[in-house]
Amino acid sequence: MRKAVAAVLGVVVVSVALTALLQSFTAEAVDVRIAVEFNDHSAAFWVALDKGFFDEEGVRVSYKVFSTGLELSAAMKAGDVDMAIACLGPILVIADKGYDIRLVEMLHNHGYSLVARPGISSLDELRGATISATGPGSPTWLLLHLINDEYGLNATIKRMKPQIAINALIAGEIDAAVLPEHYATLAVEMGANRLLTSQDVWPDMPGSGLVVTADFLKQHPDVVRKVAEALRKATEFINEHPDEAAAIVAKYLGSEAGTMRESMTYLTYTNEVVPEEIQRYIDYLVRYGALTHTLNATELVAGG
Repeated sequence: MRKAVAAVLGVVVVSVALTALLQSFTAEAVDVRIAVEFNDHSAAFWVALDKGFFDEEGVRVSYKVFSTGLELSAAMKAGDVDMAIACLGPILVIADKGYDIRLVEMLHNHGYSLVARPGISSLDELRGATISATGPGSPTWLLLHLINDEYGLNATIKRMKPQIAINALIAGEIDAAVLPEHYATLAVEMGANRLLTSQDVWPDMPGSGLVVTADFLKQHPDVVRKVAEALRKATEFINEHPDEAAAIVAKYLGSEAGTMRESMTYLTYTNEVVPEEIQRYIDYLVRYGALTHTLNATELVAGG
């Protein structure tokens, strides 16, 4: 009888201990607020969300969607989010303004194209033209400057959000636009002509990366590592299962799987950080006036 009572008491003690342990884990869990661009540059995020990779790593994710990297970066600077998946240019712009952030990993290279309105099929027809891009420091803005210089277009730059630029392009209100994917592919499907891609102008142009505030990284390095690992799993999945990945991304973006599959061929999904290319990006933005002073790419990279 005594042995039975002792066994029961033992079970109760163990149960109470496990409950307390689980409660302590729950109390210490951290919700991660992530800013995400509404396009397939953020494909790794959409795939990780859909396939449960964040859950596998034991992190709780909430997210806010933005139409451009510049808007997203502003939200990060305001403290509305802890981490962001954003194009490199806007990341550098807020770093230039003294905001302490770190680049954890890349999520893709490329994903930007120069598309012309219906009826324009060559670069020669764009000399002196009106071409749209997003704001100063954005990758489309930078790519347009590089194209202007390399091909001597002497174009007038008009600032437009991608979704607005597509309508203006098809309506003939502008001659061309430098657009991120998936918007560039949507424009082509509507009758625009793709004249150049970022691969044609800059063979290793960095795209988007996972960025974290320095404070969050210092306070929660393990959480950052887990988010990065979930996104690495997703990047591997995209490269190994492109059709399924495209269908997942299309679902979150409200698009067609075929459109997304085509669009995603213009990106190279990779997690590799190449400091030399990031430094090149910085130097370009300094040259064109989007940054007030140069930055050190190695210092920007987490662990660099």
